[in-house]
Amino acid sequence: MGLDLYAGTLTRYYTHNWQTAAQQFAEANGMEFQIIRPGQNKDEELSPDEIKGIVTQWRDAIVGGLKLNPVPLWNEDYDVTPYYTDKPDWDALNALLLYIAAKYSGKEVPATVDKDFDVYEHPIVKEFLETKDFKVSLFDGNGWWLPVRQNIIFDYVLPNSEESPLTTSALLLEELKAYNAFEWNADRDTIVSWSKTEGYPADATYDRESGYKEGTVHETYATESLAKFAFSILWQAAEFSLEHGVVIVYDF
Repeated sequence: MGLDLYAGTLTRYYTHNWQTAAQQFAEANGMEFQIIRPGQNKDEELSPDEIKGIVTQWRDAIVGGLKLNPVPLWNEDYDVTPYYTDKPDWDALNALLLYIAAKYSGKEVPATVDKDFDVYEHPIVKEFLETKDFKVSLFDGNGWWLPVRQNIIFDYVLPNSEESPLTTSALLLEELKAYNAFEWNADRDTIVSWSKTEGYPADATYDRESGYKEGTVHETYATESLAKFAFSILWQAAEFSLEHGVVIVYDF
């Protein structure tokens, strides 16, 4: 199961009124594409107004419970507030986690990672998690960041009542700035460009004229390139979240 990142209103998210990066590519190139989500049953779907009511109540409970003042910009609507999405997939996110663990531990970042590797079984990451005495939202969160301009991580419930740690987009952006300072010290334009210039080597190509062509299937990836790719997507999502007042969610 792949990993997409979504930053937008939860009303739009839960009503599926958005397209993943793969869906957008398919539509732009005249290809058919369908997503089947676990437990998806259209007969049981709530209306946009019902979903908006649930997530708005959830939002207000968090804002009130944390006594946030001033009240943060936090939009909830079906189709007004824009959204941002991209697809880091698990290997790129895990490469970034490996990069972070290595840098905090003063160890050399491995040059490559295997496809579908288990980052939590990597010795560098295991040692980092066993010895660290501070929280990192990418490790200790649950893929949810709230549009709050304070550095907070706390335990609560998701709109579906599932217990989960929650963090803020301000904290995510602060962490990303710290990771950038490890070695890259890249400016914002360079960071944004990594979502286009870094990442996965192509296993196939597609265009309207010649269609789909398979290429070399890669089983190993350059760790730092994947880390930069995921880093760029997270950076853009954090900025987008705070600018538009929307939640960031891992979608998988």
